[in-house]
Amino acid sequence: MTFEFYLLLIVDCYKCSNKLSCTKLFTILMQLLRKTLYTSLIILNIFLALTAIPGGFCLLTGIAAPPIEELKGSIFTDYTIPGLALMIIVGGSALLTAILLIRKNKFAVLLSAAVGLIIMFFEFIEILAIGSPTGAGLVMQLIYFVLGIAMVKCALIVLYLDLQIKN
Repeated sequence: MTFEFYLLLIVDCYKCSNKLSCTKLFTILMQLLRKTLYTSLIILNIFLALTAIPGGFCLLTGIAAPPIEELKGSIFTDYTIPGLALMIIVGGSALLTAILLIRKNKFAVLLSAAVGLIIMFFEFIEILAIGSPTGAGLVMQLIYFVLGIAMVKCALIVLYLDLQIKN
């Protein structure tokens, strides 16, 4: 069954005349949607941690760092601060949040939204510092910014569903 199927069921339940059975089905569907989005948050945070931590390490060691000339005109003289920020702030917060999500910590979903904002902020600062490169660099900036949007959106929907399921 597809996501659209569940959404249609939710809409049908909303219009249903037999409110008791539809309310139960609606609650089940909301719980299923919540569980799917919660699992998505775990996967997104793990993905971000598994890519940001090595990415920051590569910037620090110079293994896969862009040329230093790209930093001319920015506040950075080398890739030390961006590498540490990517590895510790972005990757570390994503790893911590993934662990908290798996352990079902009550603040984990809110932290996941914060991690989404962190990666969007990191990409924004990256664009301000070195601009938007062509090719793979541009694609990566877009992917990670969209990843941040997806994390924030999933987290907010999960929080909304938590409120709806409790009521």
